[in-house]
Amino acid sequence: MAEPNKTIDLSKFKAEDFIKDLKGMVQFMDAARAGNKDTVCTEISLEEMVKEKYGISQADFFEKIGINPRMTTMQNIFTMPNEGIRWIVPEIIRAAIVLGIRKAPFYPEIIAHDEHVGGLQVTMPHINMSDAAPAKINEAETIPLGDISYGEKQVSIFKIGKGFKLTDEVRDYVSLDVLGIYLRDFGIQLGYALDAMAMDVLLNGNMTDGSESAPVIGVYDTTKGIQYRDLLHLWVRASRLGRNYQNIIGGEDQAIEMLDLPEFKKREQGTTQATLNIKSPVPNQASFYIHPGTPDNQLLLVDRAAAIIKLTAKELMLESERIVSNQTQATYATLTTGFCKMYHDAAVLLASDKKFTEFGFPSFMTIDPFLHVGLE
Repeated sequence: MAEPNKTIDLSKFKAEDFIKDLKGMVQFMDAARAGNKDTVCTEISLEEMVKEKYGISQADFFEKIGINPRMTTMQNIFTMPNEGIRWIVPEIIRAAIVLGIRKAPFYPEIIAHDEHVGGLQVTMPHINMSDAAPAKINEAETIPLGDISYGEKQVSIFKIGKGFKLTDEVRDYVSLDVLGIYLRDFGIQLGYALDAMAMDVLLNGNMTDGSESAPVIGVYDTTKGIQYRDLLHLWVRASRLGRNYQNIIGGEDQAIEMLDLPEFKKREQGTTQATLNIKSPVPNQASFYIHPGTPDNQLLLVDRAAAIIKLTAKELMLESERIVSNQTQATYATLTTGFCKMYHDAAVLLASDKKFTEFGFPSFMTIDPFLHVGLE
């Protein structure tokens, strides 16, 4: 963000001066959030806007335009003599919804990046280093060529949204602070929808033929289910591939089973008789997220640095209309976004009801052939 406008002398500003600027500020923020064919969208809040323009906090800005969120209702704003202040209403609603979106969902913890894009169809690369192993070269011999295939995939992103109605009673008698509590819950629901979209891409990828689906890996002993050594099995292989499955997603039952493993609940004292330092390190702690979208009897292990990225074409947008027939104000919140699978080996499923001897590591997770380079 830019430095505050130092040419503005706020000591000479009256409430009417701040309100006069409000329409232009809101229109600027909406244009930035929507983006256009030449520029990608940008997330910007009213808090950031007033800090950049005036160098003050949002609370100070509300005070200067005559709003006390603890007491002021939406009806108070709509009946103020200066109608320009009404431009603040969608920003207040939006701020509460955004707070909810960021509060409960876990998708921000499992994505590598939130990339802003300029359309609903995004072309993403796919690189396959199928035969690029080095070879010994004798004097005057031709250097052999390996094969690195490059492909593309089209990733579609979608508009998701939901509308809600505010009755006249809510508008007339509920303060902005109290209203914000309920609007945050609406934002949480939008956030859950984003979680579901992220889970779908983690499990199924973006390819219609299912070629990017998360591989299913079995356990050593199906009678015992998922044991700590099964996690170690994946963690060790992941470390050799440069992956870190430090994020685990599963249902409630799987979470309880993991918490009940002795390795996660038993406290140890003292030191071991000998020390073994694994130079391909495995996680000594992991984060578990509960989501019902995980298949039964399976855990989803994710490397957040390489599994998926979020693609956003439009940030949260609000539109409102007055419905006279039932005395309500309808507000519609929409996001245009989606997720893209990055690396196939960055998200895997560990199944407690499948044997590793039958459901082992797929070929793209087999690293040993690359380590046995025949330099003859």
